[in-house]
Amino acid sequence: MLPLPDPIGDFARPGRTYRPKGQPITAPHHDFIAPDTQVAIPYGIYDLGRDSGWVNVGTDRNTAAFAVESLRRWWKVQGCLDYPGVDRLLVTADAGGANSADSRLFKMSLADFADECGLSITVMHFPPGTSKWNKVEHRLFSRITHSLHGQPLTSYEVLLETISATHTSTGLTVQAVLDENAYSTGRALTRAERKGVERRVERDEFHGEWNYTIAPQDPDQQHPEDPRDESGPPVSAEATFLLTHPALTGMPREQFEQLVLHLEPCQQVLTEAERQSAGRDGRGRNPGFGTLDHCHCVLAAVLRSRNTVTPTLAAELMGRKRNVLSYRAGRSKPMLAFAGPELARVLVFRRTRPPRTLEALKRVIEQHDNEINSSSS
Repeated sequence: MLPLPDPIGDFARPGRTYRPKGQPITAPHHDFIAPDTQVAIPYGIYDLGRDSGWVNVGTDRNTAAFAVESLRRWWKVQGCLDYPGVDRLLVTADAGGANSADSRLFKMSLADFADECGLSITVMHFPPGTSKWNKVEHRLFSRITHSLHGQPLTSYEVLLETISATHTSTGLTVQAVLDENAYSTGRALTRAERKGVERRVERDEFHGEWNYTIAPQDPDQQHPEDPRDESGPPVSAEATFLLTHPALTGMPREQFEQLVLHLEPCQQVLTEAERQSAGRDGRGRNPGFGTLDHCHCVLAAVLRSRNTVTPTLAAELMGRKRNVLSYRAGRSKPMLAFAGPELARVLVFRRTRPPRTLEALKRVIEQHDNEINSSSS
């Protein structure tokens, strides 16, 4: 892809080209690009094995949908003829731009393309800051840039003909097509769409944030549960009873139940604020973490403040992932400030070495009960 959209019209371009003597190409000395000036957005695909290039010239915006549409056009016109009968496609791409490694829109469009063509698409993004390693820069666009030297792009036809005429002595050939589709910007995915994208992406063990595969999907296939965003089963009563022991929370269970009721209005206000923030700017909540009910959010915040049990062990007992528990505890911890001075005195205590196993946790509880029994006797 070229770094910036090129304006279409009688604009000067840098570089020199051969012309008949006395017949130079003229262009204005200063360029003033109006808001309604047509632009060309070339998106290139380079086939390493065949030394051939394909350039899809867009006329609207550089979006994730435009990037995948360029790949779709190449496959339908050229790729399926060059590679008949294949069931996999390997794509190397930069980590930013329209085909960003972080773009869910790009992955969702790739999933639609995989379903259409029946290909399992593996994408390998170059690490950030290493886009110049991409062969499309050195073997395709460097040659196209050389062909465009000193050639004003007075129309789309001139641009397409100039790009298509690009060739080298080593055998490079280039095809160029015009894409007049409109591509809207500013689209925000819903929570269900984000979950659907993550289900489709199979990340590689080596830097899965850059390397992943999207396979075609049977429309009748049932989607598996998303392990990153599952609500999970209800926390068992045994685990709740164990984790609410006074040795861990610093308060009787009856007092902890009153604390949960006291903080429920605060939780509702926090939830509403997060919802409004997410609706306004797309932020305010992390869609990658699962849910936890109010009672256990408060419990996780208390246990985290007192450090009486490790997050890993608490998450295991609650049947959640550690990042789910840590995230919910961090979001609920500010509410504890509204519980009054009595809770503040309880939270002053902080264990330096919390139990890491269930056996160690039971020993801590047993030791606490023995101390209470001995003091009462």
